[in-house]
Amino acid sequence: MGRALNIAAVLSLSAVLTAQAVSRLPVETLFAEPDISSVQVSPDGKSLAFLTTLGTGKVGIALMQLDTGKVEPLVGAKDENYEGFFWKNNDWIVFGGDIGGNESSALRSISLSKRKVVALADSYDERFADRANSAQLVDELKFFPHHLLVSGPKSQGSFNFSLWKLDIRTGERRPAPGYDPKEDTQEVAVDNNGVIRARSYLLGDKAIFEVRPSAEEGFVKVAEFAANDPKWSFRRFAADNETLYLVTSDQTDTGALHTFNVRTRQLSPVLFHTPKGEISSVLLSWDRSKFYGVSFETDKVYYGFADQGRANLQQTIDASLPGTHNVVTSISEDEKVVVVLASSDRDPGTYYLLNLRQPALKLIGKVNARINPAEMRPMEPISFQARDGLTLHGYLTRPAGAEGKPGPLIINPHGGPFGPRDQWGFNPEVQLLANRGYAVLQINYRGSGGYGYSFMKAGQREWGGKMQDDLSDGVKWAIAQGIADPNRVAIYGGSYGGYAALAGVTFTPELYCCAINYVGVSDLNLITSWARGRAGRGSDMFYREWVGDDKEYKFNRSPLNFVERIRVPTLHAYGYNDPRVVIENWTRLEARLKQFNKPYEIIIQGNEGHGFRNEAGRIGYYARLEAFLAKHMDGKNPATRLGPLNVLEMPVKEKTD
Repeated sequence: MGRALNIAAVLSLSAVLTAQAVSRLPVETLFAEPDISSVQVSPDGKSLAFLTTLGTGKVGIALMQLDTGKVEPLVGAKDENYEGFFWKNNDWIVFGGDIGGNESSALRSISLSKRKVVALADSYDERFADRANSAQLVDELKFFPHHLLVSGPKSQGSFNFSLWKLDIRTGERRPAPGYDPKEDTQEVAVDNNGVIRARSYLLGDKAIFEVRPSAEEGFVKVAEFAANDPKWSFRRFAADNETLYLVTSDQTDTGALHTFNVRTRQLSPVLFHTPKGEISSVLLSWDRSKFYGVSFETDKVYYGFADQGRANLQQTIDASLPGTHNVVTSISEDEKVVVVLASSDRDPGTYYLLNLRQPALKLIGKVNARINPAEMRPMEPISFQARDGLTLHGYLTRPAGAEGKPGPLIINPHGGPFGPRDQWGFNPEVQLLANRGYAVLQINYRGSGGYGYSFMKAGQREWGGKMQDDLSDGVKWAIAQGIADPNRVAIYGGSYGGYAALAGVTFTPELYCCAINYVGVSDLNLITSWARGRAGRGSDMFYREWVGDDKEYKFNRSPLNFVERIRVPTLHAYGYNDPRVVIENWTRLEARLKQFNKPYEIIIQGNEGHGFRNEAGRIGYYARLEAFLAKHMDGKNPATRLGPLNVLEMPVKEKTD
């Protein structure tokens, strides 16, 4: 299978291969809803389902019959955008979407034959959670055609919170097989019969790992670690219901894949490990009887195959679709019908269908047909040394014509901060900034995931400290490399990145000419107090030990307390319903900005949460961001030309009891 496949329908490559002058991309081109996404094939390989707007402006689900090519709407969204779905069998699809930024999915199911939507769980405001029929998906129960494993209350208004086996046909919830309630449960692993066979939980200062040798036996302890440093992470059971795949970090910093036999309690030798990155996913056959390998990430995502047949398939796909990163995103039960997504740093992606009975790639559709990859800018992996000698990695995206001369630079720290990382691939936000003439530097500062536990732990309690130093060192590196004009450097980020933007202009105000804070933390007291009593002791412990809970520390690392140091204009954006970075982060910050007469602009989206999910709000936000940067990135001294306080608020939809 090493040869290239016959591509039955492909896009014209002439636009890609022909150099063109870069045009000014409309904001809508990059931030409108995708034309098509999340393409998934039914288990029998006869149908495709995918997310699309269906011409309504809201993301719904469409269905394609592969024998006829007929496409039809399946279900359309009203109040929410559907964010994901999966096939349960050949007739049922489960789907869900957030409403108003609550970060609680309104879970639904639909039968293709009956075309009737069944409400399985409500999206809820956490303040009124006890009134909602809420549920969080724990396991899809792949081999059960009509059931899911969820956590939540027994029913609407119930205070009986537990794990439930939920019937997608009726919404009925019954006790989950093998569930033994344990306070502070952290992880569970479910076998292919739907029985919980492994779990971890906190006990004092320990993280305890237990398994059940069989579905009929009780839990037995197999490992324990420090509560703030568990060394195991469950993946899933193989088809034999005894072999559990797990990643360990007690012997290697970047994690190693093993199997653990829950009956004999034997840990296998290492199946895969790389010191250069972390394992992203474990690749198994559809029925989980075969181990195909892993995907892992360093500067990009790579594969380590243990099965020659799967390796040959990937080689054939890559030979047929050169120049893109090609991922098998969905596969039929007999593994003969395959969906492939081909994308890159300059291309949001194209979906193809591969039928291995008559090998040919057929075009399904482009994620965003308005994007011309020739007009996008490449994302270059970079590395440099922090001031204490730690090697930092990241990505640099330069605007067209910027090579060889310093220009405006935007430092764009990611959110998290512990665990997430910036990745190589198409990023519409970065492409917008590059299209407008800005270089964008994304630094995986200490604390980021993907570089091993020691690297992540190096960011522990370093909000506004060494994690911020890494960003400052990135600015200095870019200036020394001739990439950045020191008078035209901005900092912009969301969530923790928004905190970093605020920290940048309060703790190192000399570095930046402006800053943009998108749903960022302004006061560490707010996020550490949020954890208490809301998400269990594990969450409380995480915030206390990783963010930092010492009173003096939180004061000194909260940008709110140092607003008087800000020298430059700032733009802020918040969702009124944000359940993670609550709106009080803004109201407290705004009072201080006014107190010290600091110029700022503000966007508040009334029906949004932790990031703007609705198309109109998203497009409006990026239009404002673009205008703000155009006004303040010209390299002049901002303090001498700023006008009066500029406060622009979008209407807030008031909540009602």
